[in-house]
Amino acid sequence: MKRINEAAIALLVSALMVGSAFGHQGEMKFMFQFPDHLTPVLDGDMSDWDIVSDVYKIKAETMFNQFGAPMDLSDFNASLIWAYNINDGKAYFSAWIADDYINNTEKWSTTTDWDHSGGIFRGFDQGDDFETRWASAQAQRYDLAGPIFSSSGYYTRIIDGSKAWAGQSPYVEWAGQFLRGDVDTQEPAEMFGEYSIVPFDDIHPDGADQSVQHSWVEGTVVGIEVNWGDKDADPGSYDDAYWSGFGGIGASRDADQFGDYLLAPIEEGLPEARATGVEASTWGQIKSTF
Repeated sequence: MKRINEAAIALLVSALMVGSAFGHQGEMKFMFQFPDHLTPVLDGDMSDWDIVSDVYKIKAETMFNQFGAPMDLSDFNASLIWAYNINDGKAYFSAWIADDYINNTEKWSTTTDWDHSGGIFRGFDQGDDFETRWASAQAQRYDLAGPIFSSSGYYTRIIDGSKAWAGQSPYVEWAGQFLRGDVDTQEPAEMFGEYSIVPFDDIHPDGADQSVQHSWVEGTVVGIEVNWGDKDADPGSYDDAYWSGFGGIGASRDADQFGDYLLAPIEEGLPEARATGVEASTWGQIKSTF
């Protein structure tokens, strides 16, 4: 098991300095590194994520509302984790949600900038051919709805259409379940979803062979934003709540509005085999020294 030593701390401090120089929105967050034997099995069971401590989580009470209304945890509650594994090359995302009403237009609008290059990545206004090649190419907008089947006809997808292959299996996979209630019942509901994403630095309309996959480097910084439009009263509008992890306005097309995630080292003290209910806290102690 890899240990967090002084060299690793120096690497992390260096990455934090770089992250602050090229930082985006809000406070830097941390991407959990799954060791090979503990990568989550996508089956809708939350227990694979029990080893992840709170330092890696975005919780509802710290999320930002672009419409300014205060958070009411009886109306909407959530806990989000981003993670990665170096050897399988995938990003992992888990989302637990409790809401007083979930409808089939709600989803996680998730934007990614794995090489942290920033800038406009869709809606260029430079003609159809340019948009076809470059929209959602060097940064991406994913819609992650599962276990909801969206009224727009998907569980997961990537915006824009010319890159549709990259938003489907095997490049995006998911599992999830409703833990309480159901969609479109106008009653309180609770659900869990987990997703894997194959990260790309450049997605080509012609498929994976023409695209550039991102390679994880521990201690570097990636750009991410995640949003949930809480559309209780009217499924066609956001009402007064559009919750986001970092609060970047315009993140659906501008990667400079994303937040920063540091790719953390493997935690000390993780189980030698897949298990549940295991405490993992060492990285939280390291983070508190910065």
